[in-house]
Amino acid sequence: MKKQFEDTDFDASLKKLNSNLMWKTKHKQDLKKRIITDIEKLDSQEKNKNPILSTRIKKVSLIRKLAYSSIALIILLGLFISSAFVSPAMAEVVSKIPFLSSIINKKSISDILSEELKEYNIYGPSITFTTKEINITVGGNEQYYKSVKDEIEGIVKDILQSQNYDAYKIKVDRYKDMGEDVPKKQIEELEKWRKKDKEILKALEYMNKKYNPLQLSVVTGSDFSKRTVEIEIPDTEPKSTEEIKKEVTKIIQTTREQYSVKIKKIDMEKLDQDKRWRMILDSITEELIGKKDYKITLTGYSINPEPRIDIWVSLKSSDPDSRVHGEQIEQVLKEYLNSKEMQPLVKNDSYTINVYSKDKKKIN
Repeated sequence: MKKQFEDTDFDASLKKLNSNLMWKTKHKQDLKKRIITDIEKLDSQEKNKNPILSTRIKKVSLIRKLAYSSIALIILLGLFISSAFVSPAMAEVVSKIPFLSSIINKKSISDILSEELKEYNIYGPSITFTTKEINITVGGNEQYYKSVKDEIEGIVKDILQSQNYDAYKIKVDRYKDMGEDVPKKQIEELEKWRKKDKEILKALEYMNKKYNPLQLSVVTGSDFSKRTVEIEIPDTEPKSTEEIKKEVTKIIQTTREQYSVKIKKIDMEKLDQDKRWRMILDSITEELIGKKDYKITLTGYSINPEPRIDIWVSLKSSDPDSRVHGEQIEQVLKEYLNSKEMQPLVKNDSYTINVYSKDKKKIN
């Protein structure tokens, strides 16, 4: 149930929030221009980039990171400046949940940790959002690992504290080479197939120019010998998938290797939409998951049939504050998504925001 504010309380809250959002006009305009420039660069890169033949390894580009940090800027420019103050109840909501403004021009916590820990021969770090865990993997032998483990944990704790992240757990493990746990025969088998995969991909390089494939890769099941060449082709390609499959199969047969072939045509509009909404979610997840005040345990998105953002919180639906908390999370995200600066990513997409309780009931 929403607590009612007296007029004096509301006025005080409004003044306090307004003072926290004060920005010099020139500084605000300069920052807006930077957002637009970064997003235009991103669009240009996406349109002109050349496809690459590779195994399926996902990496975040520098442009994408710039876009993330710049997009985050809009929180101070638009969040709760108008619609958030339509009622005293909403003012109470705002006072209880931190602004997303703290992510403005901010590096990801993974990048910050990597820079600070580069002298320690670490692999990673990585963040597992489902368990709110930051994983640091240390190279070197067991003795070295034991000598630096506590020191690394201390550094990570200090960095998290300085960034106001209080919800992440820390896990420091030792990196083990494959040979330490995997039988030699299995390693040799793996290396043999990796070499064959490379030969197959090289034989199919011509497809980059002929069909402009989005992705060409080799995948395998639990049995190394059961391997499939997967090729994703834009849905604008006039040739049928069967025609392309026959052509690829013919090339593979010349290598005398046993690979099956799978061709898939990709909806280019949906692909673009998926990229945009993945970027939107990535730009806010680290902040939402990393701070206890948000009470968020998991974030997700989908574009089918229409875009939506799903948020799960640690409150049960029976908790007296769960409904208010769900509504305030929705309001924070709507202000973020509806701002002028976010339009290059949101575009004209219709979207929904769902906030779920711990017992999987919708609370907004």
